[in-house]
Amino acid sequence: MSEHRSFTRIPFDADTSVSQDDENWAVELIDISLNGVLFKQPQNWKIHPGKPLMVCITIADRTQIKMEVNLVHITSEEAGCKCQHIDLDSITLLKRLIELNVGDDAFLERELSALIA
Repeated sequence: MSEHRSFTRIPFDADTSVSQDDENWAVELIDISLNGVLFKQPQNWKIHPGKPLMVCITIADRTQIKMEVNLVHITSEEAGCKCQHIDLDSITLLKRLIELNVGDDAFLERELSALIA
């Protein structure tokens, strides 16, 4: 079975943390899309499956992209999460980040439309 991704994933390196309840873990971001994130699983990571996680990505100028996500797949090394909620400031930053990496406004608009649908 082939896997089909609806959203462009861009490799991105930024200070990233994942939290759940009172726990917080620094993680290594692998890539990001309008629909979620993929990161290396941290050591001693103990989450409650089925409960949302908060991802915070700090950009070079100290602004942050924050999104509430659900874990959708996990391996021994990586965790993939789907975005469930993102605020307007964060989606604006993420859209700009993807624009800079994709370079095709029409393509990005199609992805945004798919995200809203």
